[in-house]
Amino acid sequence: MEGTRLGIITLLQRQASTVDQLSTDLGLAAATVRRHLDILQRDRLVSFKAVRRKQGRPEHAFSLTEEGHELMPKRYHLLLQRILQSLDDDNDDGSPADATMARTLLAQIAHTMVEEYRAQFRGRPSDDPARLLGLVLEAEQFAPELEPMDNGIRVTLGNCPYRGVANGSDAVCSLDHHLITEILGTPITNTSRITVGNNLCTYEATFEPA
Repeated sequence: MEGTRLGIITLLQRQASTVDQLSTDLGLAAATVRRHLDILQRDRLVSFKAVRRKQGRPEHAFSLTEEGHELMPKRYHLLLQRILQSLDDDNDDGSPADATMARTLLAQIAHTMVEEYRAQFRGRPSDDPARLLGLVLEAEQFAPELEPMDNGIRVTLGNCPYRGVANGSDAVCSLDHHLITEILGTPITNTSRITVGNNLCTYEATFEPA
């Protein structure tokens, strides 16, 4: 977002303002500011409430919604990166790489996520583990593709929703690894990863003959 609407959002991030206040701060006509506020309201980035004045009709004070605040620069991935790094540093005692505190925590998170989705999708035709896996990965914005293989399935993740963190911490990859393993109920092999220069993450699962 740029231009006038970005200017409005930047001002509203600091404090709620009326049309007249925004018009003065931006050096624009009130009608122009109202038009941009209408668009921001339509997009649920701005809300308003009536503010009573000593005389005359109440004014509307505009403020950002949570969606509006999320448009401003954020550094969530850096915070998560530092948390995971701190957990790994605290575990720097010669333990195996797959037994770090960060990976253990992410395994627990994956388990919780699977349980939440199983409850959410209860009643849907999701008894097939592969179908449930597709629903979960879609909901988590992994852009998955599931392809049948001889005695197994290949899972390709077209998007990594944690890419900014994964590039700085290998532990993040254990989250989707545990998600896939827990839902399919079988060990999986990671055949490509973005953290080692690939464009996509790919996993392969082999099922034991019934």
